[in-house]
Amino acid sequence: MLTHTLAAIPKSRAFRIEVCESLSRSPLFKDWSWEELDSLSSYMAGYRAQAGDTLFNEGDIGDAMGLLLSGQIEVRKRDADGVAQAVAHIVAGRTFGEMAAIDGEKRSATCVATEPCVLALLPKTQFERILVVNESLGTKLLLRVTRALSQRLREVNGVLVDYLSKDAA
Repeated sequence: MLTHTLAAIPKSRAFRIEVCESLSRSPLFKDWSWEELDSLSSYMAGYRAQAGDTLFNEGDIGDAMGLLLSGQIEVRKRDADGVAQAVAHIVAGRTFGEMAAIDGEKRSATCVATEPCVLALLPKTQFERILVVNESLGTKLLLRVTRALSQRLREVNGVLVDYLSKDAA
């Protein structure tokens, strides 16, 4: 994650409450208890990004997943000619970069702030720490992230089938 280009937000109770409130509205965490959200938020770090800031580039080593608290992020993927194409937009309350928290592999896409953003990052090391320190919370988090990734893969498979069907016609 290119956090050196982002402005760190000092850890505070007010910021943790903001993270918890955003997590509670996120489809991934909406049914978690406040205690679970607060525990998860304690492992996260806050950052501000300006419009045009690159959060990370396709091919960078993945080291964190994020939650967008405010603003919007565009996800870009290079096509066969190496030209970046917008493939998704992430809005407040949504997570991004989950694969990096699981496998730490290279980023599969570039994420760019399209307007001023506030985000909370969960570094891969902290994700792994949750799994050890708070097994039940870690297992619940891992299961939710895995389900979200599975759902996205199903959506992409549907788009791919539609694309291949049109291409064959």
